[in-house]
Amino acid sequence: MIFKSFLMFASRNAIPKFTLEVKSDNAGTSGTTQFTIPTTAGTYLYDYTTSDGQSGTGITGNTTITFASGVGTYEIYITGTFPRMYFNNGGDKLKLLRVLEWGDYGEGATDQTAAFYGCANLSSIASDVTNLNLITDATNMFREGAALSSLPSGMTLASLDVGALMFRNCLSLSSLPSGIELPLLTNGNNMFYNCAMPSLPSGMTLPLLTNGENMFFNITELASLPSGMELPLLTNGINMFRLTAITDLPAGMTLPSLSAGTNMFFGSTINTTRYSQLLVDLESGNANNSVTFHGGNSLYNAAGETARDILTGGVRLWTITDGGLEP
Repeated sequence: MIFKSFLMFASRNAIPKFTLEVKSDNAGTSGTTQFTIPTTAGTYLYDYTTSDGQSGTGITGNTTITFASGVGTYEIYITGTFPRMYFNNGGDKLKLLRVLEWGDYGEGATDQTAAFYGCANLSSIASDVTNLNLITDATNMFREGAALSSLPSGMTLASLDVGALMFRNCLSLSSLPSGIELPLLTNGNNMFYNCAMPSLPSGMTLPLLTNGENMFFNITELASLPSGMELPLLTNGINMFRLTAITDLPAGMTLPSLSAGTNMFFGSTINTTRYSQLLVDLESGNANNSVTFHGGNSLYNAAGETARDILTGGVRLWTITDGGLEP
């Protein structure tokens, strides 16, 4: 009998649970002994229990939990159909401290737009990220997550197409898992703006990226790029590497599709030889005219000057800002 009870207990605890840690008296729209689970459009049918014994069943939308034990830090366990949290920079965003387990969260839901947007006190997320790796649109997903310092090692985001603003202003995010290569990403607009990574995963080559506007803007620690990052389809490079510490570029980065490069390398200083080669490659391999491009404080040599003069003159009419001809 005791063995049977133990098996029943183990079975219940083996059910994957979307598990949150929350602090009830942090600022939010619910009371100091409460937490509101936020939902959005879509099909929800979930149950919850809490670490202090509260429960609810058959819920199809938002619900506010009142913790009978008063002000405190609690765990919330969610099972059932739960496609997406939807803080969207509101509600009880500051009450969420950690995601302890993902469970069945997001199963079949590849759009996670604004899910944890504004959760500035979210310090860690769980490692069971199978469903997260199937996401195709993560616009604003963890935006303003200032306390999020790392991501699970198994997180690859291998299916991600749109990562716009996903980690914008995650000020403490200082490294990325090696598996985050983003092979299908087309829109990286503001994706890592204001993060703190000194380097990127070696496989992050971004072969399909077209929109890189602000993608790595103000990552002042970023000093190098993966050797295979060539950006063959990049059209929008506005502010892409602005205010980084980059001094060299991958050999194959010729930017053949670039049509907008305003402030692309503003504040950076690419070494003279490499920057000059980039100008040569742009002149010979990029057919776009009237492009605005910023090469930062980089200087160019005689070969670079010849290419630059062709780009800025005649019918090309590029507007190029940089550090000028080397002394």
